Amino acid sequence: MRETYEGKVAVVTGAADGMGLGLCRRLAELGAYVVMGDINGEKLNAEVARINQEHPGHALARVTDVTKKDQIRSLIRKTVEWKGFVHFLFNNAGMGGTLPVDQLELEDWRSLFELNFWSVLQGIYAVLPIMRMQGGGHIVNTSSIAGIVPLPYQEAYCATKYAVSAVGQCLRYELWDENIRFSTVCPSNVATSIFSGLPVPDDAVSVEEAVETILAGVGRNENLIVFPEADRKRWERFQTAPEEQEQILLGMARVRKENYRTKGRYF
Repeated sequence: MRETYEGKVAVVTGAADGMGLGLCRRLAELGAYVVMGDINGEKLNAEVARINQEHPGHALARVTDVTKKDQIRSLIRKTVEWKGFVHFLFNNAGMGGTLPVDQLELEDWRSLFELNFWSVLQGIYAVLPIMRMQGGGHIVNTSSIAGIVPLPYQEAYCATKYAVSAVGQCLRYELWDENIRFSTVCPSNVATSIFSGLPVPDDAVSVEEAVETILAGVGRNENLIVFPEADRKRWERFQTAPEEQEQILLGMARVRKENYRTKGRYF
């Protein structure tokens, strides 16, 4: 995997925590230079200092609110000023959302779309001119299993992630002949702060396992990087057995409904 990333320049959003931070740490270990964007400046600066202590000169911090177009453009511009290239953009920042539809206000939908979808689109638009000028690059968008499977009680979250999946897959073919690659990351449960205030599900994989899967998939130029393995196999089975998907998701909806009634949460 080192040959894919060594000496390359990567921008990662949502980089101060979770999968974003895990990606930055592993990329630096593999010899890449990482520009880390996150809204939490204090934690971001601490993590960049930690990476640079282990891999001197391999990380740069840029406090970034990814919902602000000018700040994303500044993140990309500073990367080019620092190293001259952007070989990889990991549009990773996002937030979860699992609620019954009657507990969702329209403003909740807008907030989710701003962070989960519009930030991805703004990142793509900011980096495309650079990648075209340098002759190529790879854009990696974090979607979710909820971006390819319509999970009950996650309609707003699913809508944002389906949009991310659609854009990445369309642009993969539209920009292929310009040597600009797209991969869409579709994890199920990963043990990150997205479960803040909730117990982490038993089937959640570690950040380290998620990062290895993502970087290996990007190295192979995979279109959809779906994991963990059990969820990938289930999703693949759904493609040829829609009636099975229907029964599984109806069952999930009923379980989640009962969990909300008895526990006030979906699991």
